[in-house]
Amino acid sequence: MGGAYLLATDDATAVAWNPAALVNAKRFTLPAEISGRTNFNVQDVKDLVDSLKDIRDQIGPSPNLQVLAKAVREVRNFALDEGAVAGGVPTTLRGVVSPIAGLTFGSYGIAFSSGAFTQVQIFVDQIADPDPGDNITLSAQPTNVYTRGGGIAISSLALAHARQMPAGLTLGLSVRGVRADFQGYAASAGVDDLDNPTYGDALGFAFARVHKTKFTLDIGALWEPPIQPPMVKVRYAAVVRNVLPVKFNLPAKDLDGNPVPGFDFSFRLNPEIDLGVLAEWRGRTIGVFELHNVTSSNGGDMTVHAGIEHWLMGNVFAIRLGYDDDKPVFGLGINLKALRIDLAAGFKPKERAAIGISLRF
Repeated sequence: MGGAYLLATDDATAVAWNPAALVNAKRFTLPAEISGRTNFNVQDVKDLVDSLKDIRDQIGPSPNLQVLAKAVREVRNFALDEGAVAGGVPTTLRGVVSPIAGLTFGSYGIAFSSGAFTQVQIFVDQIADPDPGDNITLSAQPTNVYTRGGGIAISSLALAHARQMPAGLTLGLSVRGVRADFQGYAASAGVDDLDNPTYGDALGFAFARVHKTKFTLDIGALWEPPIQPPMVKVRYAAVVRNVLPVKFNLPAKDLDGNPVPGFDFSFRLNPEIDLGVLAEWRGRTIGVFELHNVTSSNGGDMTVHAGIEHWLMGNVFAIRLGYDDDKPVFGLGINLKALRIDLAAGFKPKERAAIGISLRF
């Protein structure tokens, strides 16, 4: 459905998307789902990760030149294969993994949700430091790489309640404990000869994981107008996330736990607003259109999500098409009353895919 879940969700994942949508969960539900988005082939990155670890381990006054040369060669070749240009344009790898799990009981729900975002950027043969703010001296060797990256995870454990109001309005409130985790690095490395190195260096920082936990609120609403057109039901949704803004103080630490001057990963979560509309035809076909983060808060832009779902064979089998922010997606659903299975992917499943399983009693 292209990530358009503010209105159509009917299990405990509503706690994460729109607490008012708990009104759609008519039974006890126990869902679990995970989705992933990358701009690279996950299998191809395993060797890169090992090479970056080798560079990290060689940071210091006396690097092992054979290990360093091998790592520099592999990182350099990977970057060039992924579109980097020597002495110019870098390659940037991004990935997001988002698991959700929870349960509902009556008009209450509890859910764990997370979004883990990683980014790695690699420059090849840089003459000048691409980012002086990193405080990393560039390798002076003719064959060198400059790489920086990290990962941040925003994880929530939330308890939500939905209440139906007059005139077709439903309101929902979610109390969330939010934990932020960050870990990153910045390093340059080079050798004078990749095949027979006699001199090389590895410079930079590897940071320990830092984390902090805060509490905030989400408020959601669903509205189904009492007067509807024939054969069609229309519903509207609005969600305000992070109603209570929270700031995470995350000063950087090295792998030994010591503060690293000049580095600070602190940030603030400000309120975000999502809006959506759903049209249901004869109880078998729905279309959804949603705008997420219309306030362009927290360093993000507004994104567009849309989907169409049609049920077949007595509402046992569903086919879905959607648009997820920047790419088309498709999906399938199987509803066996007590068990529902949902699958989704982009046209390159290795770069965008999701699976969900929901038990209902």
